[in-house]
Amino acid sequence: MTTQPKQKQGTDLLYSLIAEARTYPDAIILGRGDPDFDTPAHIIAAAREAMIQQHAGYVPPEGLLSLREAIAQRVKAINHIDVDPATEVVVTNGGQEALFLMVLAVLEQGDEIIVPEPNYNTYHDALKFTGAVKVGLTTSYETNFRADPADVRRLITPRTRALLLVSPNNPTAGVISRADLLELVAIAREHDLMIIADDIYDLFVYDDFVHTSVASLPGAKERTLTLNALSKTYAMTGWRLGWVTGPAPLMARVKALKAAISGGTSIITQYAGVAALTGPQEPVQMMADAYRRRRKIVLEALDAMGMRYGVPQGGQFVFADISFTGLGSAEFAQRVLSDQHVLVYPGSAFDRERAQYVRMTFLQPEEKLYEGLERVKIAMKKIMAAS
Repeated sequence: MTTQPKQKQGTDLLYSLIAEARTYPDAIILGRGDPDFDTPAHIIAAAREAMIQQHAGYVPPEGLLSLREAIAQRVKAINHIDVDPATEVVVTNGGQEALFLMVLAVLEQGDEIIVPEPNYNTYHDALKFTGAVKVGLTTSYETNFRADPADVRRLITPRTRALLLVSPNNPTAGVISRADLLELVAIAREHDLMIIADDIYDLFVYDDFVHTSVASLPGAKERTLTLNALSKTYAMTGWRLGWVTGPAPLMARVKALKAAISGGTSIITQYAGVAALTGPQEPVQMMADAYRRRRKIVLEALDAMGMRYGVPQGGQFVFADISFTGLGSAEFAQRVLSDQHVLVYPGSAFDRERAQYVRMTFLQPEEKLYEGLERVKIAMKKIMAAS
């Protein structure tokens, strides 16, 4: 008796599509979340100087003090959160490690965490490692994927331990309003819940939308761990540099986990991080301006194709409904990739219930965006003609 191969899901599905895209010389990537800009020159120069100066020794698991101080200054200036660089900051190997450390620090087997869906798929992977239970909160494009506090309240049980808040969200690009955050913090205080917050796209918001860091709100800091990283803001995805901030007692556990799992983050990368946070910020503004222009290009193209979507309020994505094609998102993504060599991400990789969505990003030069979107249109016409 033969068995059918297990269908790829989640991260495995994404990596299989990425591997196929790499086989096409003319591939256009409209799915991955890697900025297409070069790392700013002053950051590269700082890394080079650190190597020349032979800064090759071990560093504390929580990171260089100079970098933790720069992070504390950044968090105060931009996120309006006061943290002690000595006890409330831990430097990590990118946002991915930060994410895992937060989940491991807060949750144990059997604990429940409320997760607005869809959400970044690596959180699902981290929860599997802990044995914690994800309680999904369904959101929809009609409300720009808003996590209604009333729905959060209905999902709380005696086993609920935490609430996940990613804003701007990946993959939906929704931004949680300050009013909703205040209500969510009140719920967390009432039920003694921890909050896992992800601010990685905090500098990329559009139109009149405003990002608010959860830990900046009254009564939230003492129960919130917050993730951020340099990957998106400074085009440093491959450098692997992120951080977690939070109350000292909980950060002591984050630090212990970091020491046991990987030790200190690369010292060369940390010196580059100091330069990124304390040096010229014009490159960040340049990228933000480019994303605003590109967002307009993508949304106009999707409108022309008749796609519905939640308005991207922040981040670098749009989550679009392709149910009218009659295909599930995995098959749709595969058809577009095989036929037109354009990579879009299937929504089912982020949430199995979102098989009618695909995620597209703004992370290509404008001319490539135009070409890639035109190819998606061609593939869609073929799909519709065959249905």
